Amino acid sequence: MLVIAHHQIQDTEKFWSITNNIGENLPFGFKLHRVYPSMNMKIGTCLWAAPSVGAIHDFIDENVGRFSKNFYYKVNHQGAVGLPKSTMETVND
Repeated sequence: MLVIAHHQIQDTEKFWSITNNIGENLPFGFKLHRVYPSMNMKIGTCLWAAPSVGAIHDFIDENVGRFSKNFYYKVNHQGAVGLPKSTMETVND
């Protein structure tokens, strides 16, 4: 399934230094498709493929939860506009 993770970041230096390397050790079934940081790096939105919203929640909170407040939701891919084709290949719901 596709999941959005939206971050309000308190410690930008620590948050982004961890997330820059996070793609190297993703759990099975996870794929980070896109990262959209704000200009000041205090807000970020990411598009993930993962087994569930709860799996993304647990993974992100374990890695950067102490540096950000995070909000997650499942993407309604039928109602979405402009999803990259590579993301549609991973939708299994």
